[in-house]
Amino acid sequence: MQKEYILAVDVGTTTVKSALFHVTGKLLALEGQEYPTYFPRPGWAEQDPDDWWNTAVQVVRGVLKKSRVDPGSILGVCASSQRETMAFLDESGRSLGRVPIWMDRRSAPQAEKIKERINPEEIYRKTGLVVDATFTATKLLWFKENQPELLKRAKVGLQPKDYIIYRLTGVTVTDHTVASRTMLFNIHSQRWDDELIRDLGLGEYADLLPESLPSWEVAGEVTPEAASLTGLRAGTPVLAGTGDRTAEILGAGILDPSRVEESTGTGSTTATLLREPRLDPKMRFSVGVGPIPGTWALEAGMSTAGAILRWFRDNLAEGVNLLASSTKRRAYEYLDMEAEYVPPGSNGLIVLPFFSGARSPRWNPHARGVIFGLTVFHTRAHIFRAMMEGVAYELRKILEVLREFEIKPSELVLMGGGAKSPTWARIKSNVTGLEVVLPELLDAALGGDAMLVAVASGAVGSYGEAAKLFFKERVRIKPEAGAVEIYSRYYSLYERLAEVLNDYFKEVSQLAEVPVVTPPWDIEKLVHLLLKLES
Repeated sequence: MQKEYILAVDVGTTTVKSALFHVTGKLLALEGQEYPTYFPRPGWAEQDPDDWWNTAVQVVRGVLKKSRVDPGSILGVCASSQRETMAFLDESGRSLGRVPIWMDRRSAPQAEKIKERINPEEIYRKTGLVVDATFTATKLLWFKENQPELLKRAKVGLQPKDYIIYRLTGVTVTDHTVASRTMLFNIHSQRWDDELIRDLGLGEYADLLPESLPSWEVAGEVTPEAASLTGLRAGTPVLAGTGDRTAEILGAGILDPSRVEESTGTGSTTATLLREPRLDPKMRFSVGVGPIPGTWALEAGMSTAGAILRWFRDNLAEGVNLLASSTKRRAYEYLDMEAEYVPPGSNGLIVLPFFSGARSPRWNPHARGVIFGLTVFHTRAHIFRAMMEGVAYELRKILEVLREFEIKPSELVLMGGGAKSPTWARIKSNVTGLEVVLPELLDAALGGDAMLVAVASGAVGSYGEAAKLFFKERVRIKPEAGAVEIYSRYYSLYERLAEVLNDYFKEVSQLAEVPVVTPPWDIEKLVHLLLKLES
C-alpha cells in the first residue's frame, strides 16, 4: 500500500488538535477538543497528563473517521505541544498526577534563589533562557522543596508531546526544542548540561531527564495497544516531534530571520529561525534549538494574550455568551463587531496586558494587568478593543527589540486562534506598521509537524519545498497611515506607563499574598438582616 498521508497532533495549552495531510500539503481533516486546566490557588495552573492523552485519542480517532483514510497509508506521526511542563511517571509508567504548566507562577521564589546563587548571564549563555518561573528547572526546584516524596517516586519526567509519544510507542524520549525550554539544556552542545544541573541543586534528579533527539528523528513505532485505542496502524513511525512554537515557525513557512511570525493563543509568541544562536546581552528574548538542522529559534512572548479576551468573555460578557450559544456563533465574533465601532485608541483607554506577569522582553513575574484611562463614557466594547490594542502594543515593543539585532521583517505572519479575528489583525498591522499575512491554516503547529514528517520520510526533498506545499497565504492586510499615526502616540504613552508602574507591581503582588480571613456565614443573622431590610 502506498504511504502518502501524515498525521499531526498538537497539545496546546487549552486544546488538543489533530490533522491529516496528504504529502502534497493538502489538509484532509482537522479535529480539536478542549481539556481542563485547574487553578487551585492564585498564580497556580495545573493540568492532568492523562487529560492530554485521552483527548489526543479522541481527536486522532475523529480525524481518521472524517478523512476515511486507511491508517496503513500513513507515512508517520509527529506531535508538538506546549513546553516547560513536566509530567512525572512512576516505575510502571503511570502518571503521578497533575503538574504545573508553563503559566504557573508558584516557582517564582525558586527563580529568585537561582539568581542569588548563579550568575543569570551564565545561565543565559548556556541555555538561551532568562531565569524565570516559566521554565522547568524552577518547577523541579519547587517540587524538591515542597513535594520531595513525589520526585522520589518518579522514574522519568516528560513534557506533554513526549507523554503522547510515550503512550503511542512505549518509548520515553524528548527532543532538542522542548529540552531547550527546561533551563537545563545547553543549546550549543545540544546536550543536557550536567554542570548546570548540579549547580542548580538538581543533580540527584538528573535521571528524570530522558534522552533528547533532534525533532526529525524517529522515536519509536505505534504499539498494538496504542493502535487499538487510536485507530492507527501498529508499527507506524512516530517522530521525536517539537515544541508548539517551533512547529508554528515551520508552519508559517519561516526558514530564516527574514520573516517573523506572531502566534496568539492563551499567550502570544513572536518568533523566527536563526542560523546561529544569537543571544541578547540584555537577555530580553530567549533562544532555543530549532526544529530543523542548523537552526535556532528566537522567541519573545507574553504570558497572556488570548487569555485576556477569554477572561473578558467569561466574566464581563455573559450576555454575549448566551447570544453566541443560541445562535451557534462564537462570542468573539459579536465582541469583534462591537469593537469595530470603537476608534483606534479606544477613546483614551490603554490596557497593560500583564494579567499573569510579564515575560519577554520585560521579565517581571510580579507585573499585573492595568486598565488605564477608564471613565463612565467607556463601554464594554471600548475595554474589549483596548485589550486587543494592549497586546498589539506589547508586540510592537518586542519587534523594536528584535530590530536592534538587525531582524527587520517587512511582514508579520499571524497564527493561532487570535488570527481568526480580522479586527485584531488590522489592529496589529496598524500598531506595528507592518503588513500582516493570514495563512489558510491558522493551526500552524500542525502544518509544521507535517513538514517534519514529509522531509524526514523522504516524501519531500527539502524544507524549502515543504514550506511551499504546507504554507498557503489567505489574506494580506496593509497598515493604514492615519491609524498608524494615532497608534504611535498611544504606544508612546503605553510604554511610559509600563515603565512607571514596573516599580509598583511587586508591592501590589505582595499585598495580594497577605492572607484574608473570610468570616464564617451566620445564616440566622443573615436572614434576620434581610427581613429587617425588607420591613
